[in-house]
Amino acid sequence: MKAIRLIDRALTAIVTVLLICAFSVMLGLAVLQVFLRGTLHTGIVWGDVAARQLVIWVGFFGAYLATRSDKHFHIDALTRFLGPRPRLWFSAFSDLFAALICFFLVIASRTFVAVGLDADATLFLGIPQTAAASIVPAGFGLITVQFLLRTIDGLTAAIRGVPPGQAV
Repeated sequence: MKAIRLIDRALTAIVTVLLICAFSVMLGLAVLQVFLRGTLHTGIVWGDVAARQLVIWVGFFGAYLATRSDKHFHIDALTRFLGPRPRLWFSAFSDLFAALICFFLVIASRTFVAVGLDADATLFLGIPQTAAASIVPAGFGLITVQFLLRTIDGLTAAIRGVPPGQAV
């Protein structure tokens, strides 16, 4: 379990840094665009496209962090009627199911990037369209890993009958 926690902390640290960087660049571009348009009546030609792409990146990084802190979208109507131990089992299998769905989304988005996008097309500054779109399969991959980590933690907690995070 200590190795799992180490992986979780390392991934979270990396994703947090990437989120802060992407958000900072996105915000900086937006502020610079407003300033340039308002004062000099010009702008960065590729600024809006870059900001739109960064919104997607920020969204996936945020989704990973939301999944980690159990703030992702989920329906918990059934778990309200379960006891503490069955709730642990249900949550663990729910996380496993979510990991499976996200895994299929990784496969589908990889196919889309490989087949559905023009490999020679660039967005701005010579950045290939496929490179910018790679956040979709990578993001779903990160979320899949997070759900798998949650599943392992949840199953361990359910077996031992303790709250998740305390099953070490």
